[in-house]
Amino acid sequence: MTLHYTAGNNINAQGTYTPAAAGFNLADVSSVDELNALPANVKGMVYLDQGDGVTQSFIDALKPYVGNSKVYAFYLKDEPDPTGQYNTLVTAANLKAESDYIHANFPGAKTFITMMNMGSSENPTFANTYNPANTHIDLFGIDPYPVRSDMSTVDYSMIDKAVAAAESAGISVDHIVPVFQTFGGGNWADDSGGHYVMPTAAQEQTMLAHWAAAVPNPAFDYAYAWGSQNGDTALESSSALQSVFLQHNTGTSTTAGGTTGSTTGSTTGSSGGSTTTGTGSTGGTTTGSSSGTGTTTGSGTTTGGTTTGSTSGSSSGGSTSTTTDGSHHHHHHGLDFSQLTTSATATSPAAVTTSTTQTATATASGATDTTTDAGTHLIDMIGHHTDHHGWHL
Repeated sequence: MTLHYTAGNNINAQGTYTPAAAGFNLADVSSVDELNALPANVKGMVYLDQGDGVTQSFIDALKPYVGNSKVYAFYLKDEPDPTGQYNTLVTAANLKAESDYIHANFPGAKTFITMMNMGSSENPTFANTYNPANTHIDLFGIDPYPVRSDMSTVDYSMIDKAVAAAESAGISVDHIVPVFQTFGGGNWADDSGGHYVMPTAAQEQTMLAHWAAAVPNPAFDYAYAWGSQNGDTALESSSALQSVFLQHNTGTSTTAGGTTGSTTGSTTGSSGGSTTTGTGSTGGTTTGSSSGTGTTTGSGTTTGGTTTGSTSGSSSGGSTSTTTDGSHHHHHHGLDFSQLTTSATATSPAAVTTSTTQTATATASGATDTTTDAGTHLIDMIGHHTDHHGWHL
């Protein structure tokens, strides 16, 4: 049975698991108290943010959960960098040591990471990075986000290309977790000079249908995101998309007025239809894609500083109003881009720079941005990768 996961703001001030209203049954948790408070029919995925191998820190972070029947999986790291160019190097050997340790000490628990796309959204690649053979990790999140301001039509083939790239890198379909795009607006920048747009119900259904065809029966799927992190609109505030996911997750749908209705057949166009029995999500992180990202504000610059508690990667304190937060996909903690402060150059006025708070600015226009590959990729990482778990500081 496919489980359904969504990231961020899962537990409200009253301790209620709010995504249950849309049929999600795999919770984003970062403490034993959150885990134990989940409803009986909901499992937890624990965000560890550990990529250094079996260190004392790793053991200490894991220990409180061992043997807890509410745990489904451990989220080892969000879009770890296999090169060390864009964030702290995370080796396949270290991830393998962590996954092996969990499998030995917590039989039945799954291990999970989201993948950093080392190419672009149009030409993704995961070659020579991580796969089940070199990490012993169980599940890998793949997160193309196709609904963007800079494209006249939505390029749903991004989903198919990302899955093909994962398979060619040694990640078979049974190890792939679809990540669905359920956010838009705010200060996120994409990797082609525009910004992400909140999908309509019809667009979401089309994405779900693409994912269902590409990855028919995943262990779980992942909607990124439930909570807003960077001034964006997210699933928690969209009744239209919650209706789509209630249908996808449970087989029933809820209209905006709150009534329940049946759905017939899968659809790719109408907002109220079901989405086929597969999974489908595109909301993971988008890091790794290259080429001139940058959202614009009035001044035409963007900063990599995160806002509203998003963490990975950039720290708060960015100098301008638009941010391209780094980790996407659901990221609990921030990435460290400090080692790139001297590797990115640009000729435009808002060239890539790094302040003492490790924020990065980049030109908003891909046409004038002449950053190096490292700089462009850095901006893309900041642009959406370090935020997957900014909610859990």
